[in-house]
Amino acid sequence: MATIRRMAMSLMLAFVLGCSPPETTEYRVPETTSDGWATASLEAQRIDPVLIQTMLDRLHAGDYAGVSSVLLARDGVLVLEDYFGKWDRDDLHSTRSASKAITSALVGIAIDQGFIESVDTPVLPYFPEYEGDIENWDSRKENITLAHLLSMTSGVRGNEDAMYPTDDWIKFYLDQPLVAEPGSTFSYATSGVVTLGNVITRASDLRVPAFTDTYLFKPMGITEYRWPITNSRGNQGLAMTGGGLNLRPRDMLKFGQLYLDGGVWQGKRLISADWIEQSTQKHATSNLYGEDFGYLWRMIDREVNGQPVRSFEAWGNGGQFIMVFPAFDLVAVFTGENYGKFPDMERPFELIDRYILPAMQ
Repeated sequence: MATIRRMAMSLMLAFVLGCSPPETTEYRVPETTSDGWATASLEAQRIDPVLIQTMLDRLHAGDYAGVSSVLLARDGVLVLEDYFGKWDRDDLHSTRSASKAITSALVGIAIDQGFIESVDTPVLPYFPEYEGDIENWDSRKENITLAHLLSMTSGVRGNEDAMYPTDDWIKFYLDQPLVAEPGSTFSYATSGVVTLGNVITRASDLRVPAFTDTYLFKPMGITEYRWPITNSRGNQGLAMTGGGLNLRPRDMLKFGQLYLDGGVWQGKRLISADWIEQSTQKHATSNLYGEDFGYLWRMIDREVNGQPVRSFEAWGNGGQFIMVFPAFDLVAVFTGENYGKFPDMERPFELIDRYILPAMQ
């Protein structure tokens, strides 16, 4: 009742002053649409509404500048959806490197469908046109497998900024010098994930957007998205699978829910349970924070009320996050505009630690 009175007073004041009513910061149950999400209140899904309302008040007040959306799903039900600044529900948002986790899923699907034998498949045989024309040749490059690209342990120097101006991103990756034995050391290499996308295309004879539509997005009801496409020589129409896939935040949340549910979306299996398990277990140690690194997912250990909580997460520059907390049957998504700004882009970590996880009942 108090909330209704406050809203009525705000509307009356706006009418008297002749201005638009102020944007409400009160929590609202997300709208049920035709996109497949069931919705419910925080209380119905055992989440403390007081903590979440406090978080929303601070977000709308600008205390966490640059965060543009926050969404939560618990037990497969959408319970929180809020946008800040100019952003709204149906806007496509660049996921940046968080989309690497989707590339990982596509590799798993390609293996499930029989297009690729296994993660132990060598990479070089997919690109015979470069034989004899690879700079910084090292015979150990023949030992680089898909598993090495997925776990960022190929031993190839990343050098991402130098990749973008070149006209052939696959050759760029193959030309880079080895800085370690394949499989021995973590080395972040976006070019390796771009190469994974082209492996999918060459194995399946489908370009990445068509492969994704067929095996992942259409079965999940994801119809609005945008892949950045490169004009890489010899690879016209190559999707930028290393980052930058544009999605609605609700659809980012769907992807996290798919993984939380072991590869099943609304009763239909899209990814094998074995791949979900493989890709979210430790295969390397990241050189960022020393966190465990799976197949293009990061495993994070937090503490809630003195108890350890482990998640697996996809991260993107600017504040793009897909976070999955199996212990709470929880998926959280954040988008942000803090591109290239550290530690600003990591503000969702504080939101998770201070408000969201403590609110789980």
